Amino acid sequence: MEVHHHSHTARKKWTHYFWEFLMLFLAVSLGFYAENTRETILHKKEVKTQLNSMLSDLQSDITLFDSVTARNSHGANMADSLVELLHSDITNTSEIYFAARTVTANLGYYYTNSKSFEQLKMAGLLRYIKDKELLDSIGTYYASFQWLANQIDLQRLKMDEIHKGNTRLFDSYVFQQMMTDIKITGATATGGQRTTIRKPLTKPSLLSVDVKDINTVSLNYHYYSTTLKFYSRNAAALQNRAKGLIEMIKKEYRFD
Repeated sequence: MEVHHHSHTARKKWTHYFWEFLMLFLAVSLGFYAENTRETILHKKEVKTQLNSMLSDLQSDITLFDSVTARNSHGANMADSLVELLHSDITNTSEIYFAARTVTANLGYYYTNSKSFEQLKMAGLLRYIKDKELLDSIGTYYASFQWLANQIDLQRLKMDEIHKGNTRLFDSYVFQQMMTDIKITGATATGGQRTTIRKPLTKPSLLSVDVKDINTVSLNYHYYSTTLKFYSRNAAALQNRAKGLIEMIKKEYRFD
């Protein structure tokens, strides 16, 4: 008779399970680490790509600021000239008509090309910009355009008041004739554009020489000019921020 021996499976020691768990934990952890590292590298690469695009956006902002400032400065100067003419030489109607219509033809608005910033923000990539000063400067720059948007609304309101007040003094047909030969010219100092219109060929009459009517029109242009100058000064400060941002981005990310 054969004798069968029962084989007994040897029990694994607890240390064996520990090492199996440790190896599995390390494998999973390394996998997560490798994936996170890969994503971080890709995100940082995308951040650099978008910041390179932001340099172009900022440069386009600077160019636009130059153009709009030249246009608005011309309008503000003509508004000041009109105020002076209305109070010192009311008979010089050709220059009065010319100044009044030139102002309303030369108003520009500041805005930003924020495409790259919006892409960084929507993709959640701003957190990969480690330089806090740079990150704060980017945020402050683009947030400032909300203030400019409010100023645009104010400028439009002032221009509406000018349009309404002009009905007291100016013949619409004269304005119509002045706009038949308009030109867009470059301002030599900055390369910005402005609208140049034709002066009246004769000395047209004002619809009213009443002191109150003249004062109403003069005040409208005065308030418009002072608001526009304030608008332009703050826009100039924002333009300097754009220039500073360009230097900071180039320094941090070693762009040429």
